[in-house]
Amino acid sequence: MTRPVGLSDKEYFERVATEAEFLDWYKQQDAPRFEKPSVTADMVVYSFVDGQIKLLLIRRAAHPCQHKLSLVGGFIGRDEDAYQTCQRQIKKEAGLDLPRHHIEQLLTISDPNRDPRGWVMTIAHLVYLPSQALDLVQAGEDGREPIVIDVDFKKAQCSYQGQLLTAEDFAFDHYEIVMTSIKRIQGRMKWNPTFLNLLQTPFTIYAATDLVNLISPDKKILHNNFLSKYGEYVEEAGVERVPKKKPKKTYRLKAKQTGN
Repeated sequence: MTRPVGLSDKEYFERVATEAEFLDWYKQQDAPRFEKPSVTADMVVYSFVDGQIKLLLIRRAAHPCQHKLSLVGGFIGRDEDAYQTCQRQIKKEAGLDLPRHHIEQLLTISDPNRDPRGWVMTIAHLVYLPSQALDLVQAGEDGREPIVIDVDFKKAQCSYQGQLLTAEDFAFDHYEIVMTSIKRIQGRMKWNPTFLNLLQTPFTIYAATDLVNLISPDKKILHNNFLSKYGEYVEEAGVERVPKKKPKKTYRLKAKQTGN
């Protein structure tokens, strides 16, 4: 095809050339003009252990932010989406094959100054980890130390071994991401209670009610009110029998009831 007179290269390849020709030109001429951030997938990894809400963090062994606490995460691989990166990192840290519905996208942060290494965007996620998985977490080969802290949803506070943690204890903007996660979970409790994935299946109404009351910013609910508020998300799973005590019904989450 004869090239029309008066068109710039950009106009010609965008409007006249074939798509294959355009893409070849774009990769060589136009794409290099744009900044390309690195992208990570970071995870706010919650677990419900012995009636308390825990958060799995990593104490960084190397720069940047050496010795500070960071979320579990990593750079997204060339052939991965963000969810696959989360699954890979949890497999690496805890040896656990985490179902996709236990991972919920939280927010994307693109501030070019959030990481001293350069422009590193992050796609932050909420992850609901079974309580027994925390026992599987081991120090990484790179020297990163796993740390499990307590989270008080009522006060929006984090603590470790009785000491209150502040933003200065965290790497990058990870403290702010944790605070955002608390607001997200509380704001969606009534219409998309993904936090119920923290419950160990099967669970009793008593365990479920305790979890709700730890998270909810409202007044506490009673055990006999749980099903009236969350009954559409759960179904009966069986009976828990304890010697010399009355059997208790157990429940599990309905399939696809608490997805993103």
